[in-house]
Amino acid sequence: MEGFERLTIKSLLEKFVEFIIKLRRPKTTKTSKTITKDLERPKTIPSFTEQIPEPVTEFSPAVIPLHIKRISELKPGYLWDTCSIADTEDYPEILKYGCDIRNKLYNGPMYVLTLSNYEYADKKCPKDHNEKVIDRGFTGRTRDLYHTLLKLSKSLQVPIYLVDVKNSLEIKQLEKKLLPELRKFGLHPGDSTFLSFAQLTKSTMVTSDDRLLFSSVHAQCPNPTNFHKFLEKIMQPSPITVMLRERRNYYKNHNKFFREKYPGWKKR
Repeated sequence: MEGFERLTIKSLLEKFVEFIIKLRRPKTTKTSKTITKDLERPKTIPSFTEQIPEPVTEFSPAVIPLHIKRISELKPGYLWDTCSIADTEDYPEILKYGCDIRNKLYNGPMYVLTLSNYEYADKKCPKDHNEKVIDRGFTGRTRDLYHTLLKLSKSLQVPIYLVDVKNSLEIKQLEKKLLPELRKFGLHPGDSTFLSFAQLTKSTMVTSDDRLLFSSVHAQCPNPTNFHKFLEKIMQPSPITVMLRERRNYYKNHNKFFREKYPGWKKR
């Protein structure tokens, strides 16, 4: 019995010691378990493209000179004549609609001919709105083709290709054919260069010149575009339309020769 009692007391003492030890051990909390699991769980590392966003680059306006022997090898695009370029210079409001113009037109390169340099030479811009309406000669600043093309390029968000056609044999040969055929529609030297380029490259003519439009239709150039009507659809109304209405009213009211020629017209 004494041995049994000693065993029981010993067991109780051992259990008591174990209980004290357990009390002194730090308890594992739910937070520590969670942290342990988080450390063991593999993390998803974002890809390189996700870490660094693509840089947003601003379009830099460009006028690119082209010197090419065979004009016919150029891709079809849009050929801007000198009148339509001058319109964007005289009516800067047009440039605010560059994205709309591009979206309606753009599926190929934008071409301008070096001939426009000669047609721009010594020409002046209108000094004010009255000079646009009366149209008896402009007295404003001297026209600058390159500066105007840079503004047009920035507005359209595409480069402008300035094509040197001065020594193009293809252009000269086609002009000799087109001039006699289309002179009755008002085609003359100069315009014949634009028309020849449009036909050789299968490009769309963009012009404000009615005679060049008629000639383009009869030369079967693809979809020649009347720039004034084109702008009217986009801007509603275009500043050119507003100016032409004012000009017509001015000459109805102030020009006796105009009134004699059109006696049926009434004042607005």
